[in-house]
Amino acid sequence: MNKTIIKRTRLPILLVVCLSLLALSGCKRDSVTSPSPVGPSTFAIILELSASPNVLFAGNSGEQTTIQAKLRRYDGVALANESIQFHVRDSLGIRVELGYFEGGQSVITKTTNSNGEITVVYNGPNVNEMLTDSLIYIYAMVGWEGDEFITETTPIYIVRDVSELAFEIYADPNILWCSSQNPRSTIKAYFKKADGTPLANRKIFFSVLSGPGNFSDGKTRTYAVTNEYGYASVTYVGPKNSQISADQFVQVRGQPETVTPFWIHEEIDIRLMKSY
Repeated sequence: MNKTIIKRTRLPILLVVCLSLLALSGCKRDSVTSPSPVGPSTFAIILELSASPNVLFAGNSGEQTTIQAKLRRYDGVALANESIQFHVRDSLGIRVELGYFEGGQSVITKTTNSNGEITVVYNGPNVNEMLTDSLIYIYAMVGWEGDEFITETTPIYIVRDVSELAFEIYADPNILWCSSQNPRSTIKAYFKKADGTPLANRKIFFSVLSGPGNFSDGKTRTYAVTNEYGYASVTYVGPKNSQISADQFVQVRGQPETVTPFWIHEEIDIRLMKSY
């Protein structure tokens, strides 16, 4: 009699266990698509931070960069009227007073606009305030529910020594055949630190120092801004065959935007070939 009772109750027990496992599995899949309503609310908040430009030159007066912060929910909804605090730390995470934010402040707090965004200006140090090149981090911190908080960082390289910079310029092609049409060449510049870090959002000035021709905007002096990889380019437009009497060279200079005493430049030659 006892054996019969055990056999009859075993099936319901197994069924309950299987249903419980299915329920747990369903909960796990659910938590991936959306934050848990009982979990930390900070998991559902995204704070983005960037600096443009990301490299500053100390020079005699220092330079500025614009820090932009964006605060939103995981579903993309902007969070307005939220306070974000900004301060500076070194590569070890220690608070430092190097440079300052707008208004001469070492720490600044601003409120997000209707798009969940904040912009703040950071002023880097001058050459007399540094002994060597520095890597610093702008920290942004948002206080949240209870003792929860959200932080994000963005790096800024501060260059004191010109030897830490590398600048290259080249023409593609560097030999142009002048015919009934104006020949063209792409002048490219590459600006970086000696360790390979690209210098983004920097103006590169291009000049036709000697010889005929101009850039595609009709000027002999123009500029372009480096992209995130440190590259900038302009188009040189050479003369037609009827505008030159013999083969000749054109010299083009590239000079990156820096502050004194960081004055560097590079020249290249483009050969113009007259078609007969």
